[in-house]
Amino acid sequence: MSTQRVDKAWQQKGLKEYSTEALLGTLGHYGLPINEEDFRKLSEGTYPLGIAQQWKPQWKGTGPFKDFVVAVAVELWRRWLPDRVAPYELTDTLAGLMNALLRLLNGVADAPVAAAFERMGTLRPRIPVDDKGAPQERFMQEALAPFTEKDAEVFDSLAETLARSGHPDHAEAFADIEEFFIPDRKGISKSMVRAARGEKDPAIDDLVKLTSDASRSPISRILAVDGLIHLQANGQAAAAGRQLLEWAESNKDLHLALDLVPRLEHVYKAQNDQLALLELVRTAERLEAEHDRVHPGHRRHRHAHRH
Repeated sequence: MSTQRVDKAWQQKGLKEYSTEALLGTLGHYGLPINEEDFRKLSEGTYPLGIAQQWKPQWKGTGPFKDFVVAVAVELWRRWLPDRVAPYELTDTLAGLMNALLRLLNGVADAPVAAAFERMGTLRPRIPVDDKGAPQERFMQEALAPFTEKDAEVFDSLAETLARSGHPDHAEAFADIEEFFIPDRKGISKSMVRAARGEKDPAIDDLVKLTSDASRSPISRILAVDGLIHLQANGQAAAAGRQLLEWAESNKDLHLALDLVPRLEHVYKAQNDQLALLELVRTAERLEAEHDRVHPGHRRHRHAHRH
């Protein structure tokens, strides 16, 4: 084990200027004697934050070295696996793109939007994907972990805001990125952009089709209903939501059916449809009773929806 070690100034300076021997010496000193072969083996199934999580139980560092494992996992990945894209690269690239687009929306004419899109375009083909061509879930979880709830809200609304603000090409490009990173939104984000550009009726038609597409995941079909609600297409949202609720009941998908109840409640209240609301209350009671029978003691988590 190396006798070289990182000093307390690493928190201010970062780790780039320290030798690999010093990084490994510090890991060993605080209870983690590892080498490159160990690291590469860990990297086969996870990414830097995941590696740090596995190290944490053995880590004895405190004070300035309490969070050293996270920083050193990132730094060793950068040194030993330079050809493999890491989640933090996507974190930085996506944050840079969102920041450039927000600056553009705030009136900064020379915001580096083209460069930010180019950087994302270069990174995107390197992102690991699953057998369906969607970004690997573990990779995306780690890449998105540093973003706050506020960041998530910006991400969700950015394409639509760009379209409304007279930047249709940037809106389309960002919607494409959004749908790649979150495959359940495929077709939905672009419909939102289409509506924001003034093509509301065709966008609503597209969303209605997505709600009835049985090849899509249940959450994806719910998100299409949410899209209709967002566009205040209450008639179409009510019809599509009701149809999807019937499909969910016939296919014994109680969670999907129950997640649709608050959405339909929102729509029926907007329509002031008292009879439909009364019927929905009875449907919800029946579904809850069936859910409790099938899953006794199981507390459900409902998917939130945006209005």
